[in-house]
Amino acid sequence: MKKWLLTMLCFGMITLTYAQRKSTFGLRTGVNLSEVSKADLETKTGFYFSLMGHFKFTQFYALQPEIGYSLQGGQSESNSEANLDIHYITLSLANKFFIKGSGFHLVVAPGFDFDADDTLIGLYNDVEGNNVSFIDLNIALGIGYEFKNGLGVEARYKQGAIDVFSGTFNSFESEKLSEETQLNSTIQLGVFYKFNY
Repeated sequence: MKKWLLTMLCFGMITLTYAQRKSTFGLRTGVNLSEVSKADLETKTGFYFSLMGHFKFTQFYALQPEIGYSLQGGQSESNSEANLDIHYITLSLANKFFIKGSGFHLVVAPGFDFDADDTLIGLYNDVEGNNVSFIDLNIALGIGYEFKNGLGVEARYKQGAIDVFSGTFNSFESEKLSEETQLNSTIQLGVFYKFNY
């Protein structure tokens, strides 16, 4: 009986939530300013783009699943061969909190980044895997503004939580890489567009 009541309650909440939401989809793109901590690398300028769904449940809250690509890493001042280019396939779930009566919003977006060189895409293109960890768990915090026509601007700070050069994926020619923990951190500045249909 308790399981039945719980099931019915969950079904009712899901039905009510879906009935009230407004859904659409769109695109995000912009510039990455990325760094890898404790790796003797400078800030790297890259880019990102993603497809997004947008589900507005209330006037104040929207859920935005995103899938895309992000070029991150670090830049060497002295040796271009030491530059670190990490091609990530990104999955994130952006929670947008809107300020009443405006397009201003705050973003909290947990996500996963997968090193594209070590995925089926890399294998298909005959790209050898690199020494970067296959996955990175991250959280992004941001602020943005959305215009009534669906166009918007956004700035996010994304912080990784998994060592970029994990011992599982690296033979460690460098003593520093083996002893220190290197984490991704990225500032994303960009635009997005939600299609109205």
